[in-house]
Order: sequence, then C-alpha cells, then structure tokens
Amino acid sequence: MNNSDKSKFLGLQLTFGAKINFILGLGLAILIAVGTLSYRSIDDLVQTGRYESATLADLGGLEAAIASIKQVESAQRKYLITGSSEDLGEYRYAVALLRSDRRGFFLQGGIHSSNPDQQRRLARLSKLLDERLARLDATLNLRRQGGLEAATAQVRSSQTAQIDQDIQRMADEFRTHEFRALRVRQEDTAFSADASSYLLFWGTAFAVTLLLWTMVIIHRNQVQRAAAEQALRDSEEQLRLITDSVPAFIGYADRDSHVRFHNKAFERWLGRTASRIRGYTLHSLIGDEAWKRLEPHVAEVLDGKPSRCDFALEGPDGRMIDVSTELVPRRGDSGEVPGYYVLATDITALKEVDRLKSEFVTTVSHELRTPLTSIRGSLGLLAGGVTGPLSDKAKQLVNIATENCGRLVRLVTDILDSEKMLAGKMDLTIETLDLEELVVRSMRENDGFAGTHGVKMAFEDKAPGLRVNADRARLVQVITNLLSNAIKFSPQGGTVDVGIHGSGDRLRVTVADRGPGVPFEFQSRLFERFAQLDSFDSRRRGGTGLGLSICQGIIERLGGVIAYAPRNGGGSEFYFELPVQR
Repeated sequence: MNNSDKSKFLGLQLTFGAKINFILGLGLAILIAVGTLSYRSIDDLVQTGRYESATLADLGGLEAAIASIKQVESAQRKYLITGSSEDLGEYRYAVALLRSDRRGFFLQGGIHSSNPDQQRRLARLSKLLDERLARLDATLNLRRQGGLEAATAQVRSSQTAQIDQDIQRMADEFRTHEFRALRVRQEDTAFSADASSYLLFWGTAFAVTLLLWTMVIIHRNQVQRAAAEQALRDSEEQLRLITDSVPAFIGYADRDSHVRFHNKAFERWLGRTASRIRGYTLHSLIGDEAWKRLEPHVAEVLDGKPSRCDFALEGPDGRMIDVSTELVPRRGDSGEVPGYYVLATDITALKEVDRLKSEFVTTVSHELRTPLTSIRGSLGLLAGGVTGPLSDKAKQLVNIATENCGRLVRLVTDILDSEKMLAGKMDLTIETLDLEELVVRSMRENDGFAGTHGVKMAFEDKAPGLRVNADRARLVQVITNLLSNAIKFSPQGGTVDVGIHGSGDRLRVTVADRGPGVPFEFQSRLFERFAQLDSFDSRRRGGTGLGLSICQGIIERLGGVIAYAPRNGGGSEFYFELPVQR
C-alpha cells in the first residue's frame, strides 16, 4: 500500500471515528436527557402521590369536621328537648370533638398555602364554623333563659339555615377545587411519564454501545421507582389510617358496584370482616330494600353526576340505621367514570330527635287546646254578661284576653294541622263540590272581618257551573286563609278581587290585593313553615307563619298546586288550581 492509499484509508478511519463519536455523543446526550427526564418523572410521581395523599387527608378532615357538626347539632337538639345535664355533657363532648377535627383539618391545609383561593375558602369556612358554634352556644343560653320555644325558634331561624347552607357550599367549593387540582396534576404527571418512555425507547436504539450506562440508568430508575412505590404504599397506609378514624363510611366501588375500598366504619355497620366486604356488591351488602333506594342514584353517579340519598340499613344487631349517603363520580383521564366514591353518615340519632320533637309539639298542642278552648268559652260568657254587667275597663280587658286566647287556639290548631301533614295523617273527606258556592260562602263569612279593616271584596266567576272533587272543610280553610291575608294587607278603602277561571281541565281560584306585595328575596320562602316577613308591619298584623304552609299541603293532597305572583300595578296575587270534575 503506497502512501496515497494509506492516507485515504486513514482519512476513512478518521471519518468513521468522527461518525461513531458523533453517534455515541448523540446517544449519550439522548441517554442523559432520558435519564434526567426519567428522574423528573419519578420525582413528579412521588410528589403527585404525596399531593394526592395530602389532598385526600384534607378531604377526610373536611368530612370529619362536617360530620362532627352533625353530631353537635344532634346532641344540642337532644339537650334542648330533655334539658338534662347528661345530654349537656354529650353536647360539650361533641363540641370538643368538633374543635379537634376542625383543628386537625386546618393544620393539614399546608399544601395549599400558595393557593390564595383555597386559603380564602379555608378562612371563610373557619369563620362559618365559628359562627355556627356561636349560634349553638347561644341556643343553649336561650334554652336556659328563654325556654324551649325560644331555643327552637333560634334553631329554625333563617340565619342558622343560611350558615348551614354557606358551610355546605364552601365545603363543596373546597372539595371541587381539590379534585380539580388533583386531576390536573395527575394528567401532567401522566404526560411526563409518556414523554420519558418515548425518549427511553429511541435513546436505547441509538445508544446500543452504551449498554453499561443504560443499565446504570435503568438500575437507578428501578431504585427510584421502588422508592416511589414505597412512598405510595406509605401514602395509602396513611390514607387508610385517616379514613378508618372517620366515623362515617368512606368507600369506593367500581362500575359494577363491587366494593374496592372501605374504612372500618362500614365493617362495624355491617358486622362483617374486610374479607367479606371487599369484592362484594353493594346490593349484596346492604340488602334489597336499601338497594332499591340507592340504585337510581348509582345510575346517576355513573353518568358523571354527584348524587345524594337517604335509606335505612339493617345493622348487625338487627336495628335499623338511617343513613345519609353522598355519591361522587371518579373520572378517568378520558372523562369516563370507572367507579364512584361513597360517603355515608349515620343520621339515626338526628331522625330520632326530629321524631321526639314532633311528638313533643303534638302532645303540648293537644294539652293546650282543651284548656284554651275552655278559657275562651268562659271569657265569652263573661263578655256576654252571664255574671252580670261589666265595667268598660273590665270589658276591655276581657275582650283583649278573648282575642289573645283565640290567637293561641288558632296557633295550636295550625301546629296540629302542620304536624299531621308532615306525618301524612291528615284525613280528607272527598266529595264533588260547586267551587263558586264555596268561594261565595267564604267571602260572606269574611265580610265582617273585611269591614273592620275598611276593605271591600269583589267576585267574578269566569267558569260557572264547573265542579271539583275536594274536602269541603279543608277547601274552605284554604280560601278563608287567602282572603284573610289579602284583607289584612290591603290598604284601607281598598278592594280584594276574587275570581274563578277555567283553563283546560283545571280550575283556578285567584285572590288579589293592592297591598305592599312580597319582597322578591322572601318569595321563595312564602310556603315554608313559620315563614313570616321580619318587619314591624307583618308582626302588627299577626299570624303564625303556618297558614300558607297548611294551604299548600291541603291543595297538593287534593292533586292541585298553589302559588304566588306579583300583581301588575302593585300588590299580591295568590292562586290555586284543582282538576275539574267532568
């Protein structure tokens, strides 16, 4: 080989060596990039696992705080009814437990310190819990100072209901934000893991000669992955410890409703071991009757919509347990719902308190009505001069007492009617009635009342001859209530317009006045029990706040509807509709 050929061969060697070096350098660069990305992916996985654990810990703490609120309310209502020191001690213990659960929850919120929205929600939720506890304590003071009636009014006040609604709404916002943030983080981690796998494949193809380095990187990845898996196992163990400490049942079921995760509370409720729960269907665990109530809500949550329901569950001792259940869908990366989370709370004690309350109110009302009726009759005899003529001052006092006694009798009667409706025990005697005759009769009976208020009544029948199936006494009660309300709120010299209108297969009775009307913000509460406008004007006119609620119950039992609408030109218009009897 001459020098020229040697030079060419050497040049080829140098060129090939440069290519090899370039390929090796490129492979090494890819391998380094792959190693770095893999390391970051594993670190992201570990961080995501920790974030998920912290998120679920937050949600567990939140649910514990909400559940503790329910326990405090239950203990408080029990004390309000009994007034015993033992029940007061139970209430104080429930408050201490709530403060403990709440303190634990807010201390776990550290991962959200950089999120101003979540910090705002936590601060707002903390303030609402303080307000709720303050109202609970205030109710106890009212119980000791003002008696059960004042405390009951405090429990049923709109402010208390609003605080409860605000707590639930803020908790729902916090929970929704947590799940949304967790889902975004999981999607980012999944994307990072996919990119790492892609580069690892091509890096290995281009860097076969760097097998040793590749094995080192793989070994490092294996070590780090093992650490990540251990961290995930530790997170799962921590999650289980948290959920097992919550008194409510927390679980997860797949699309076929097989239980894949549950806490200790469910084992206690069913009297089963973990091996006899995991993998079983909810249907087989809770029984046919409870499943009938739950199944439609399961179908709803599998469509991606959260759902709530209450049902009765038989405990291991044969005692029925009332359970309030919330179902939340679990969404996959592509939006599908592979399963759902279940959160159930034992509300047996709360329902028992409500039952005792209803029984107490009914008993007290019955015990009051008989002596009140006797007192009113005696006062009527006094006013009629049975015991001899009365002085003007004595007559005035007797008239005041008679009027107030009548108000008490009406209040007791309204309470009894309301409780009968809630219990579904109001009996109706259905007959075919001439609606025009009933309306005219009611207007005639209220002529005197209208005269004392300086109000006239006008009647117009645009559907003569049509009849309805109804209970005569109860329908007169509804018409009389609407007329008396319209008269009370009409200006002096005003007119209450009453009309009957036919529309298809329904008859509508309208009662309209030119009074001040109903504020928009109060219209949604018109037909609630004890709903009254909180103003001097409404208090001056009197009333129990039960009349419209009772009217609604009667009309709905008769297959009709009752509603309110602002009147054109000012005033109010109440109306009810009933099916026409053909």
